[in-house]
Amino acid sequence: MPTNALIPAHDFCVHHQVEITFLYDLAQRDLINIITVEQAVYVQPEQLARLEKLVRLHQELAIHPADLDIVSNLLEQVEQLQSQLTDLHNRLRFYE
Repeated sequence: MPTNALIPAHDFCVHHQVEITFLYDLAQRDLINIITVEQAVYVQPEQLARLEKLVRLHQELAIHPADLDIVSNLLEQVEQLQSQLTDLHNRLRFYE
């Protein structure tokens, strides 16, 4: 992937006012993937929404990076359950 399609981690950190170590910590916990090209660190654009969500959880709710994987997993489960509930509700309407 060409580097012009990637988001420089430094720019992301400056914009969102987080330390680069925060990104390294998330990558170490397999919450995001970071790419290193010629000693520059990048984030893939498709991970941007997830990364911004993690930053908001960390900053606004003061969730420690070590606990972000648990919270993220729980939020994903809630979203899946909501989707299943919507599907079941739509199927029920069909039979009414």
